[in-house]
Amino acid sequence: MATKNAIGILETKGIAPLIIGADAAVKAANVELVEWRQIGSGYVSFVIEGDVAAVRSAIDAGISAASKIGEVISHLIIPRPVDEIEKSFNK
Repeated sequence: MATKNAIGILETKGIAPLIIGADAAVKAANVELVEWRQIGSGYVSFVIEGDVAAVRSAIDAGISAASKIGEVISHLIIPRPVDEIEKSFNK
């Protein structure tokens, strides 16, 4: 993430809302889908990265799309995350 300066995470209950949300997010702004994770008990999340404004716009679009067909559990935007966070991603 040396060239990126923000990450966004969207967590949903179920894979269908996650896929719809991720699709809307990457189409809404210039962001990169870093990974998705199956958390357990039906909870799944995806991580995107890009500049702060693009990540905010993408997460908003993802929330809107995912909430139409399922439940959005949480979302998070971290501007300028520390380098150690990147090590936890499965790139």
